Amino acid sequence: MPKYKVTLRDGSSSDRTFESDFQAINETHRPTESVASIVRIDRYDDDGDPHGVWSAAPTRRTQRD
Repeated sequence: MPKYKVTLRDGSSSDRTFESDFQAINETHRPTESVASIVRIDRYDDDGDPHGVWSAAPTRRTQRD
């Protein structure tokens, strides 16, 4: 089974195993998970290099004068 790296907004990450990219995205975005804090999911290839599977849209901060 492929290994994935799930990265949170605070910069921490954890490695998890899923059967597919679809399962990685689906399982990490269940209502019980802290979805707002997940910013990126990467799948490790055979060489151990991570490749992007999903990333959150960048948040826009408005600047006030």
